[in-house]
Amino acid sequence: MRRASLLGATLLVGAFIACGGNDSTTFPFPLDSGSGNETSTADDSGQPDFAETSTPEAGPAADAAIDCPPSAKLIYVTGIGAELWSFWPPTFTFKKIGTLTCTTFPTHMTVDRMGVAWVVGDAGMLYKTSTKTAQCAALPTWKQQAGFSDYALSLIGLSNNDSLLYVLGQTNLAHFDIITGKFQNVGALSVPTFGDMTSNGDGTLYYLNDSNPLHLYEINPSSAAVMKTYTINAPGGGNQALAYFGGRFYAFENGAVYEYDTVANTTKNLGNAPLQITGAGQSTCVPTVPQEAGPPN
Repeated sequence: MRRASLLGATLLVGAFIACGGNDSTTFPFPLDSGSGNETSTADDSGQPDFAETSTPEAGPAADAAIDCPPSAKLIYVTGIGAELWSFWPPTFTFKKIGTLTCTTFPTHMTVDRMGVAWVVGDAGMLYKTSTKTAQCAALPTWKQQAGFSDYALSLIGLSNNDSLLYVLGQTNLAHFDIITGKFQNVGALSVPTFGDMTSNGDGTLYYLNDSNPLHLYEINPSSAAVMKTYTINAPGGGNQALAYFGGRFYAFENGAVYEYDTVANTTKNLGNAPLQITGAGQSTCVPTVPQEAGPPN
């Protein structure tokens, strides 16, 4: 999350006007399934080319039988310059995908189980984004909410049709259905809400407060209660984001990448990313145990 995004909502509104916001971006494809089963493909029409598609039969059994595509098993990051990159932690490999086509000011992101990214930018607009091309379009069901001029976000479900985004604004945790547009507040956090959010794939939310040092909080998504607190031995106070992979959390701070193990309570500085990261995210398909091999094909 970019520090300026919560300290200066007025600046964000200016950035929104400067890049055209909703006036320059339409949503040229149907939203007829959970969080990424659309069938749009890359062609000369300029329409977004979203992640690998599938046409599952309806119902929980069919949904559970669908494996996540390789694109859903990576971390994705964005930041200054609105570039989108993939990140494979075991080999510390960053791969540039492209530049976002819909926003110049990305602040947060998450990824669904079909490998589609959901990016926040331009005064709190929400953009559906291809992790194959970086093409994106504004989500028509998202409407600006009081206290959510900028917000961290995460999907936590294990269904390929999970459409419930958890969003963390200036004070409150809420959830938002990307299909129906229904928005519901969960509650206020008892800790400062200036940072980023992710999930470890078991239905739990984790929030990283951009303090000095960094603090990681386990959050109950049903009540917004803080369940556990961890201290990451890394400085805060700048461009910051959070992701999860292979049983460990990855904190991105001012270009540096820190790996935090909650079991061993250890922090490693892995090095610098190729960009100043303001948003990071992954789906609940990523590995939950350490990996040694290269990224999925």
